[in-house]
Amino acid sequence: MRQPSVRFSFRATLFTLMLTVLLTAVTLLAIAAYLYAKFAVENLGDQVLSQAAARVEQHIRHSLDVAEDEATTIQNLIVQGWLNPRDHKRATDYFIASLQARPSLSYLSFGMPNGKYYHTFRDRDGGLSSLWLIPLVDGNRRLIEFNVTPDGSRITVRDIARSTRTPPYDRPYYLAARDVGRAIWTESYVFLGSGESLDIPGVSRAVPVFASDAGSLLGVLTADFDLYALSRFLRGVELGVDGLCFLVEVASDGSPKVIAHPAAAHPDPAARLDLTEPASNDEGRVTVSAEQVADPRVTQFLSSLGRNLSGIPSSLSLVRVELHDQTYAGGFRHLGRESGPDWIICMLLPENEVFGDVRSMARLMVLLGLGGVLVAAVLSALLSRRVSTSLSDIAQETYEIGRFQLTSKQPVQSRIREISKLATSIEEMKTGLRSFQKYVPADLVRLLLESGEEAVLGGTRKELTVYFSDIVGFTSISEQLPADALIGLLSRYLEEMTIEILRSGGTVDKYIGDSIMAFWGAPRPHDSHAIASCRTALMNQARLSELRTEWKQAGLPELRARIGLHTGSVTVGNFGSKNRLDYTAIGDTVNIASRLESLNRVYGTDILISESTHATALDHMVTRPIDKVGVEGREQSILIYELVGEKCAVPEAVIAWTIRYAEALDHYLNRDWRSACDGFNAVLDMKPNDTPSGLMLKRCEKYLVTPPGDDWDGVFRATK
Repeated sequence: MRQPSVRFSFRATLFTLMLTVLLTAVTLLAIAAYLYAKFAVENLGDQVLSQAAARVEQHIRHSLDVAEDEATTIQNLIVQGWLNPRDHKRATDYFIASLQARPSLSYLSFGMPNGKYYHTFRDRDGGLSSLWLIPLVDGNRRLIEFNVTPDGSRITVRDIARSTRTPPYDRPYYLAARDVGRAIWTESYVFLGSGESLDIPGVSRAVPVFASDAGSLLGVLTADFDLYALSRFLRGVELGVDGLCFLVEVASDGSPKVIAHPAAAHPDPAARLDLTEPASNDEGRVTVSAEQVADPRVTQFLSSLGRNLSGIPSSLSLVRVELHDQTYAGGFRHLGRESGPDWIICMLLPENEVFGDVRSMARLMVLLGLGGVLVAAVLSALLSRRVSTSLSDIAQETYEIGRFQLTSKQPVQSRIREISKLATSIEEMKTGLRSFQKYVPADLVRLLLESGEEAVLGGTRKELTVYFSDIVGFTSISEQLPADALIGLLSRYLEEMTIEILRSGGTVDKYIGDSIMAFWGAPRPHDSHAIASCRTALMNQARLSELRTEWKQAGLPELRARIGLHTGSVTVGNFGSKNRLDYTAIGDTVNIASRLESLNRVYGTDILISESTHATALDHMVTRPIDKVGVEGREQSILIYELVGEKCAVPEAVIAWTIRYAEALDHYLNRDWRSACDGFNAVLDMKPNDTPSGLMLKRCEKYLVTPPGDDWDGVFRATK
């Protein structure tokens, strides 16, 4: 063996090593400190965006709630006879009082099928005006408009005997609410205000009002608020010095529109951003598209989101926007209000306002790090003479640890505290590693020991039955219980479910929070894996029913679980890297089992199995076909079944309604809607509140009225 030609003293080597380690440590600490500071500031920026979004959402929700509540109140007054919609004078008095009491509202109106119309309107300066459009016997309409003074008196502005104003029944909001037959939120549009001018964008809560006796349409009521007031509110939302918060509406055609912007309410008219433009027919104004907004920050932000803004989540999403050498931290989220307008809250925060201090801190840390390295060099020279005595023993200990030889020994003794502590720490590390061995999967290790082979990457194709289960509503349960109670409850559940899986020859693949994935047929073969999995699912549901009685008496949540089973070919074996392996099953079969578990939510069932599992376990189990579904990511549809019980334990009455349901489903798939309706109704008579029957009955009733096209294949398209 060739010897090195140059040798160094141990002290020099140790000094160099320690100095290198210390220099590396100082560098890494400096980098870590910088990254941590940057992370903290980024987190602060995200919190600013999140809080701003929450504030805007709260304001918008309040405005929408006020409009909805007021519209509902007026609707009830009319329906119950307390307010006569034909008495426009008394209704106007009520409208004036309502707007005075609710500053966020800007418009209350009522239009009737005969063309009669009246409204009360609040302008940008807070002034109130009212307008009456009254049909005359000769077919003309008289228009009377007056302003309401602060003392309650009225000053007539216009009195036109033959008005050409558009009657209410031709307005888009009127037609939409009338045709739908329920309260709706309109898309933003420019209000028809004083002097027949279209100049203030807003949204309307349009409510069709029907007579309580005959059900005829009395008219359409609107409670509106203008978006100028919302822009004025956005001016008070602070996002640094040059930050921006604006509101985007996704129109029915999918195009985005900026409906509120701080500059749209700028006190200086010359600096005010106009979100409207002249209509193409030269009749008033209309709202502009997002691309036409005269703010490059807005257009750049929206272009980074793409043209398709559907599916924006109600939780805050983050994005980075580059504009004129300036980087903005952007945030956006959907308003998330059920049956509300399709609005997106958008925010921009200049990163320079957030990260300026981080750069200053980085320069300071570099200087401190260099000073630390000089001090460390001196200390390394002093300490290098005192560490050589025990290093060989410590090196031997680390060598043994590397070979996973974890025999307990007396720690290396040294008068140097750090060396002694290092030796003690090494022994404690060995103790920790000995404890870690207990987490190695015992069954798989046992198989490896039996085979005498080393675990290697790779897998084989086998037919298995895969089991997926999930606790119903576990997220809300976890939020209600203290951590120790939650851990105890979940541990008891997982233990009880696992006992039956292992007893029947199954393999628990993994626990994913409250979910269990298991399979039968690997690593040890199982001749009747489908039957075993079905029997296990039934046993686990029965055991869970018993546990619910215990939990109820103890005042704990009564857990319920959904289970999905699918039999098919999978790739099963060792996956991962050469340093960390995981024995698991992958493939389409696993995905289908998981989707079957999720489909229980749709059909209100507890256990769903696939066609392949049903075919194998048919002679032993009572099932009923539920529906023909198309699973996302899979071209072919599958027929799914509910697992009812073992044939030896299911009463004849239960078998009867499963047969009746199967007949009804066959009528449904053959487009015989009437026979299918009769069949599902019969099942509901035999088993009231049966969710699958109720669901299929609604489909059949819908198809009786509006049959599907010739390309209908009976497949329900299930998505994630």
